Amino acid sequence: MVLYNILRKKKLVFTVPVSFGREGVKKVESKLLTLYSDIQSKPVQWLWRPYIPIGKVTLLQGDPNDGKSTMMMNIVAELSRGGAMPDGTALGVPQKIIYQCSEDDAGDTIKPRLEANGANCRNIAFINEEIYSGLTIDDERLREAIITFNPRLVVIDPIQAYVENDSDLMSASKARRLMKRTGIWASMYECAIVVIGHMNKSGGQKDLYRGLGSIDLVASARSVLQVERSKEDEHIRIVHHIKSSAAPKGPDFSFEIRPETGFRWLGFERSIQPTAPSEPVPDLPKNKHELAAILITRALENGPVESTEIKNLMAEYRIGDKTMNDAKVALGIKPFRKMRKWYWMMPEEGELEG
Repeated sequence: MVLYNILRKKKLVFTVPVSFGREGVKKVESKLLTLYSDIQSKPVQWLWRPYIPIGKVTLLQGDPNDGKSTMMMNIVAELSRGGAMPDGTALGVPQKIIYQCSEDDAGDTIKPRLEANGANCRNIAFINEEIYSGLTIDDERLREAIITFNPRLVVIDPIQAYVENDSDLMSASKARRLMKRTGIWASMYECAIVVIGHMNKSGGQKDLYRGLGSIDLVASARSVLQVERSKEDEHIRIVHHIKSSAAPKGPDFSFEIRPETGFRWLGFERSIQPTAPSEPVPDLPKNKHELAAILITRALENGPVESTEIKNLMAEYRIGDKTMNDAKVALGIKPFRKMRKWYWMMPEEGELEG
């Protein structure tokens, strides 16, 4: 009690004032806490139900050159002139968009494509990175642009170009922090934020975890769309709605990009089989053993890694040594020593079968 009073005087601890009303119900008076009874329930708003919610972050992922940016540019154009979504949903009033893209030139590529799609370019803006360099997804300059321009949609294309270091996407804590701040901006300024990401080339992993970076990117996004090439026709793309936290997942839809005719939506009913497996994909690993196996596989996909780095990665996800070692054995990991350091590496193809 003496120690408690000393700490209290130094303001290192505090008490929560509680009073009793006429009916004997405790009333919390602390400014730190908010009662859910004081929160007004409200429905989710949609830019395009159920694929792109307003006030939340949507992840659009796929392999490089599979048409993610082209698809998004068509939606941007429709929104800018108050057109319609691919399923025919009317957008009504034209809306403003921030389309931030680092991979293509604004003058000779992006604007011509927007004009070809019939966009009203007066409603589409971007931060000129030739003037304002070093832009990141959680940059205060981006937040200032959102406040000033008041867009209904913000597109970041691709996320890999708007982080300070590639390792930030592999770190669970950094990925969560980036996505949390982006999500707060989406909610605070009532806009939809679509983050485009390139998927890695690792085979054998579930679709949900193939995005380049920590799986926390997927966990933090409220909706995840995945673009894939059709195995029947290389010009056709299938879009899968592989995660949806705000509504039931929507049906797959498709579009084509042909040299002769360019971009065209194909609709929501298709007979072409996608390259993805047909079984449902869970939103999260079933248990920590599965999560550990996924993380280790991702960490070692480009070659051997120091065992201490693997242990640090496990610690970020609060995975214990026993679970880590169980996953190590299940995956057939080959530890070896080099220059007084231990390394882990994936087994060569065929070793597990032997």
